[in-house]
Amino acid sequence: MSLDQSANLPPLISRERGHDAVRDALRLFIGRGRRYSVKQVSNATGVKDRVIECAMTLAADPECRSIHIGDLLSIAGFLGPEFTTEWLLLAQQAAVALPDADEPGPGQLAADVADDTATIVRAARDGVFDREERRDLKAVGARMILHGGALVQLRAIG
Repeated sequence: MSLDQSANLPPLISRERGHDAVRDALRLFIGRGRRYSVKQVSNATGVKDRVIECAMTLAADPECRSIHIGDLLSIAGFLGPEFTTEWLLLAQQAAVALPDADEPGPGQLAADVADDTATIVRAARDGVFDREERRDLKAVGARMILHGGALVQLRAIG
């Protein structure tokens, strides 16, 4: 499709809102009193200190520079899904860490998924999740996300 035929609509998420979300996420994890210093993140990711510092400024600041996707992904790989989720929330999404490719094996994965599904079916039998079931189902949901991550990982190595 040529550019003159494309929709003349603004993007769903502006560049400024995207920058602000990334900036806020970086500030949660990097800086004085935070988990990591700029230097620690730079050394761990290969992203220059100055690039990180510029990405942590306000959009209106003359020092502000948008971070390149490769640099952002390098930082995300180091800081993990908690960091990534902070800026993905802008797109109503979240991140999850993928398990090691060899854990668990196919048989164990199938058995674990079947057990979790059976737990949900038993809890849903009466049509209501009571307080105790909700507590247990929260753990089941977290395990199911990990199981899904294992299946996504299969695609990545296959």
